[in-house]
Amino acid sequence: MKYIVSLVFFCSFLLSQDDSIKIYWNSLSTAATVGVPIADDESLEGGRIQVKVSFDQGKNFNDLGDKFTIEGNDIDDLKEVSISQELFESSTGFAEGGIAQFIAQVWDRAGNSTTGSVSDSVLNIDQTLPESVSLVLTSSNTINPNMVMPGDSITFQFSTNENILAPLFIINGEEYENAVGLGKSWMFIYFSDEADDGPINFKVVYKDLAGNPGIIISEASDSKIITMDGTEPELSEVTLLTSNEFDSTLAIKGDTVFLNFNSSEKVTDINILLNYTEAIIHKESELEFTYYHIFTESDSEGVIPIEVNYKDLAGNIGELVEETSNDSEVSYDMTPPAEFKVEKIGSIKSDAQKIDITDENQSASNNKRSKESLSTIMLGVIIVSGFTLFMVWVSWYKIFSKAGQSGWKAFVPLLNIFTFTKIVDKPVWWSIIYIILPIGYILSALHISKAFDKKILFSVGLIILPFIFFPLLAFGKSSFSN
Repeated sequence: MKYIVSLVFFCSFLLSQDDSIKIYWNSLSTAATVGVPIADDESLEGGRIQVKVSFDQGKNFNDLGDKFTIEGNDIDDLKEVSISQELFESSTGFAEGGIAQFIAQVWDRAGNSTTGSVSDSVLNIDQTLPESVSLVLTSSNTINPNMVMPGDSITFQFSTNENILAPLFIINGEEYENAVGLGKSWMFIYFSDEADDGPINFKVVYKDLAGNPGIIISEASDSKIITMDGTEPELSEVTLLTSNEFDSTLAIKGDTVFLNFNSSEKVTDINILLNYTEAIIHKESELEFTYYHIFTESDSEGVIPIEVNYKDLAGNIGELVEETSNDSEVSYDMTPPAEFKVEKIGSIKSDAQKIDITDENQSASNNKRSKESLSTIMLGVIIVSGFTLFMVWVSWYKIFSKAGQSGWKAFVPLLNIFTFTKIVDKPVWWSIIYIILPIGYILSALHISKAFDKKILFSVGLIILPFIFFPLLAFGKSSFSN
């Protein structure tokens, strides 16, 4: 692309050479100068010079003002004669678009005279100011044509009613002279990386080939304003709550979880996952949003993860949100309380007497309940441990795959530890540390969290709740970046 632009500029330069060597009388001219060579002749000192002008291709020449006296220092030199604006413009035949040709008649002191040849140079009369025909601004931003962000550009397309010299673009106080074009049509591309946030202010300064300045342009023909936005949007007051009538941090099947948040500016392309399911918009104002999700049997139990992706109207991508502003969480629970049997039955008499139960029966009943409670607790521990081991076992297979290792290596003792040191970029002798419990377990969780660019809270989650956070790491969108 840059070679094409350079070629256009070079061709424009070549085609404009004939105009650039012309001499103009324009709207800014205050005097015309005519250089008359004076010979090395002492008799010319005290002589006179009469400058004449013709506007009809040399057919008729008229005197331009009074005669000028030849001074001693003019001998053997070029005497510049100055003709005032009033005198020149009042000459017979002076008109817009005309061409002035000059000759001079020289007298010596004795009165002998010689009329010189017509000058090769002519003065082209052009006092008409150029005018802007159109100025079109185009943003390269594919999301919003009225905005730019870092990496975007603005194309200025400028056209006039006559040929002009390369225009000067002044954008946000900086001058740019590298516009490309030819004659009446010019283009300039402005890259917005260094621009401050806010409307892009500009001025287009231009003049025609004669040097007549046009009216400075500071607004597009269609009044379009392009605004720079280089600031990423931010979310605040991110909160979670449920419709559960007993506890707004808990949910059961059929309950609804709501995610509320505020934005620092208008945002678009909002994508929210609640418990890995795309959330539905519930309420939206200019900068306040509420999304929701209704729990079903397909939802996984435990603390539900959240993920909020978004960008502003210019396309700046906001920071991924994976936790609430107040660190609040919502847990989904589909597991009912453990089964039990009512063991104590009584009847309240009218005299408020209680059923008499012997100490022996009471003691036997208490022992039975204790044994059943202990069995229930042990069964729960076994189930939770087995579930945790299974989830972590499956997750490590996926984590090894994400890290570029064969997943089956996660199931081979010692080989899995050796492979893990490669994944987290540790020396082989670290395998000994990873075997030591509980230090090795804690360090391995911290290292694998760092390898996937997770924060310290996520590392704590890996240590305390491995059956939740290892699947999040394995089957979520997290990518290996070590």
